[in-house]
Amino acid sequence: MEQQTKILEIGKGRSIKIPVNYQHFILANSNSPEAYGWNREDVVYILECIQKGNLEELDMDADLMNSIGTFFGDGVCVQPNIEVAVYWFEQAVENGSDLARSNLADILRKGSQGYPKDLRRAFDLYKACGLPYAHYRVGEFYEHGWGVRQDLEAAKAYYRQAYKEGHGLAAKKLKKFNFLE
Repeated sequence: MEQQTKILEIGKGRSIKIPVNYQHFILANSNSPEAYGWNREDVVYILECIQKGNLEELDMDADLMNSIGTFFGDGVCVQPNIEVAVYWFEQAVENGSDLARSNLADILRKGSQGYPKDLRRAFDLYKACGLPYAHYRVGEFYEHGWGVRQDLEAAKAYYRQAYKEGHGLAAKKLKKFNFLE
């Protein structure tokens, strides 16, 4: 499957391609932006703009904010910094990014890199998200009673939704609990 991109004009006659990927999650730390669909030069430019406070040059949107959160969360060309990652994910969430909702919810669900767990907020973020991955996670919250009342019927409904949307692990859950009908 070819990586979807969009063009972002970043000023001074310069534009970059922003990877837009709402189905796949990269869960490993990497100093290689290429592993994330980025060109190293573009990542360095974005990080320099952030460091110098030249954010207006970037003409930011929710996808770029989410990507910056990923840079700091996963250590792409910078030292991982979960607080900075959370800041950028929050900015992207405020601007409507489902991927940022899911990324932030993952941090809050796991307490990633020492960040405080907040299961209720993680649940709310997943529930507000339109991604199959998030629907699967909502099913897990209902199945296990993580920050919500345990409800196997609700879990079943969310696992089915994720399954219909093509989430691979949802089929295993449905089979395990004999939810496939």
